[in-house]
Amino acid sequence: VMSKVRATLASVALAATVAGGVGAYDAVAPLQARAELNEREYERGGEFNRGSAKQFGGIDMIKQDIVKDFGKDLRLSNFVQANIRYAKLRGANLRGAYMMKLVAPDVDFTGADMSDALMDRSVFVDANFTDAILTRVVLTSSDLNGATIEGADFTDALLDKTTQMKLCERASGTNPVTGVSTRKSLKCGGGRFASRQSTPSRYMTDETAPTPKQEFEADRFSMYSTKPLPTDKSNK
Repeated sequence: VMSKVRATLASVALAATVAGGVGAYDAVAPLQARAELNEREYERGGEFNRGSAKQFGGIDMIKQDIVKDFGKDLRLSNFVQANIRYAKLRGANLRGAYMMKLVAPDVDFTGADMSDALMDRSVFVDANFTDAILTRVVLTSSDLNGATIEGADFTDALLDKTTQMKLCERASGTNPVTGVSTRKSLKCGGGRFASRQSTPSRYMTDETAPTPKQEFEADRFSMYSTKPLPTDKSNK
């Protein structure tokens, strides 16, 4: 009997701690504190051991000016399953960002560099990609209905055939940074299987294709990092 009482009391104490401690902290914790990496995570390359700069996974940032609050450098940041509808990411550096299952209708991506970003299974309905760079992005199973793409560069982007055809219906303009026509980058008016020939890894099989820009030192792209931990004595 006493053992059952102790177990019950322990369960109640744990529930109280969660409700009054962790829950309360999350409710009042500033978004900045939750998004930034701690020292250990940074030294080991961030979430997924891939050097992700900031963590927004699963966070609601509706109507937020993310660039204003967190800066333009959002390379390799994690936005997986975040809700950022009506948010602003104008001119952001989102190269290599993790944006899978992202809820982003009406988001302003004007002038953003999203090269090599993983953007599959996401909602970008009525989003603004004017003059954005989307080279080598993965956009399979994503919804881009009503998205503005004037001047956007989709070179070597991985798209569903139906999505490519819909985008070609309204594709126009030339990207001011890369100088590539939006229609050309989408292979509009090309052969029957033109879009299927695109691949984010074309530079690995095509000697004439440029090598993607290296955003971070190679060490940050390995789970077997050679960097010492902040607590290592050899690092002092």
